[in-house]
Amino acid sequence: MEKISLPQLIVELKDNSALYNQWYNENEMKYGNLPSQNITSWMVEVVEPIVAAFVAVNSAPEKIHEVVKALYIESLKLIGSGQAIRYKDEYKSAWLLMVHMPNLVQRFPIKIISLLNEVLLNIHTYASEKSIDWCDLMQKTCSEIKTIEDFKIVGRICAWKCGLAHLRSRLESDFDELSEDLQQIITVAIGFDKNSNQIFETIWPNKSVNFQGVQGGFIGMDGFFENPPMLAKIEEHVFVTDSKSSYALFADQYGKVLIPAHTVDSTYILSNSERLKNLEKWLIKNNIEIDSEIITSSVKTKDTLFYTLQNSYFIYLFSIANV
Repeated sequence: MEKISLPQLIVELKDNSALYNQWYNENEMKYGNLPSQNITSWMVEVVEPIVAAFVAVNSAPEKIHEVVKALYIESLKLIGSGQAIRYKDEYKSAWLLMVHMPNLVQRFPIKIISLLNEVLLNIHTYASEKSIDWCDLMQKTCSEIKTIEDFKIVGRICAWKCGLAHLRSRLESDFDELSEDLQQIITVAIGFDKNSNQIFETIWPNKSVNFQGVQGGFIGMDGFFENPPMLAKIEEHVFVTDSKSSYALFADQYGKVLIPAHTVDSTYILSNSERLKNLEKWLIKNNIEIDSEIITSSVKTKDTLFYTLQNSYFIYLFSIANV
C-alpha cells in the first residue's frame, strides 16, 4: 500500500483493512501462495487508475468501497489463477478500459469486470494474438459507451474485427441498436469508409477468386483433428468432422473459426459430405493448380469454396464472390 498515492484508495484500504485481509486469506486458501509483488504492481498500475477515474465522478465513500472491493477480489482471482501473471499485458490493457467508462464501473463494477474477462477468454481461444488489438479498438470507442448493452455490442464488433468470424451474422442487427454517434465512431475505428449497412455484408475484400488460407491442422501440433477432416453443408452452415469431433466453420476477411458442434453427430456430417459437381472445371477455369482426385470433400457458399484433401488435416478456402 505504501506505493499507492491516491488518497481515497489509501483511506478505503486502511479503514477496511480487516475485510481486505480476510478476502486475501480466502483467496490464498483457494489458490495457494499469492505473489505479493504481482499484487502490488497490479494494484498500482491497474486498480489505482481505475479508482481515480471513478472518484472523479463519484467520491461517496460507500461507492468507493463497493468499487474497490470488486476490483480487489477480482484481481486476487486473476492473480491466483495465474491469468494476470501469464497474460498481464492483455488483462492490464483490458481492465484499464474501465478508466474510460467510470459511469459503468459505478453502476455495474462486477458485471463490467466479468465481461472484460469473458471477452479476453474468447479471444484467447479463437484469436490469441489479437487480444491487445481488441483493447486498442475498444479504447477508440469506449468513451461513448453508455450502457452494458452498448459495451456488449461494441465488444462483439471489435472481437469480430479481431478474427472471431462466427460473430458476424448477428452484428448487423446489433449495430442498429446503437446510437448514431456510436455507430459513426465504430465505423471509423474499425476502418470502414463504406455505407454502414454494408459493413457486415463484406465477407471478402475482393470480388474475384482468391486463396484465403487454411484452417484446422493436426491436434498434436495445436490443431483440431485426429484424422483428416471431411466437410458438409447442412442447411446454411458449414460443418467439419474428423469422425471423433465436430465443428461449425466460420470464415471471412478477418478470421477463420472452428466452433465445437457437440449437438451435431459426426456420422450425420459424414453422411452429408460430398464433392461438388463440376469442381474440376471450376478449378481449371480459375487457374487453380491442384489434382482434383485428391480432394475428399468440398462445400460452396455464395462467397466461399471450402475443400479438404487426402492425408491433410487442413481445410482450404477460396473466396468466390459473385461466382
